[in-house]
Amino acid sequence: MKKGEESRQRLIECAAELFWKNGYSSTGISEILKQTGLPKGSFYFYFKSKDDLAAAVTEYYQKILLEQFQSSSQGNDWESFIEEIFDYLFGRATGQTFAGCPYAVMGMETALSKPTLASVFMEGLKKFEQIFQKVLLYSGLPQDHAAIFSRRMLSNYQGYLLLGRISGDISYLKNAKKNMIEMYREYRSYHGI
Repeated sequence: MKKGEESRQRLIECAAELFWKNGYSSTGISEILKQTGLPKGSFYFYFKSKDDLAAAVTEYYQKILLEQFQSSSQGNDWESFIEEIFDYLFGRATGQTFAGCPYAVMGMETALSKPTLASVFMEGLKKFEQIFQKVLLYSGLPQDHAAIFSRRMLSNYQGYLLLGRISGDISYLKNAKKNMIEMYREYRSYHGI
């Protein structure tokens, strides 16, 4: 990676961490520059605005989270997928303050003040739902059931992550994992699938 690319990547990674933990509105460009040690001019060399940086941050989150979810979905049924995903999430949360899902956190914060930016985060959430649906189809749920249940599971997943962020308690991850597997089993049993 060239020096310029490294500087741009440092800005993105630093902003991703600060936006996620402290919030988009509470994180200033000067704080990002201070943490990276880069001069102010370098920010505007790579990004037109803070919103432009936030769009790059969504791509960064996509690379980390969505690629992990996509990888975990390959050849796994629902229960194995959930086990693998939560193993990954536990690895990221252990010993740290639990910060929730960056897509939901950023999307909620920007929804009213920056709807265009919020829509970028919503697209990321829709991709999670598509991955859930793909795994549910692979697990034998019919198309109409997989579509409905994937929305339900996304809501369940995001709800637990939100509660975990508010409380700072990673036990919500354990509860989410257990609940998402139990709900899946109950759904299949109830519908005779």
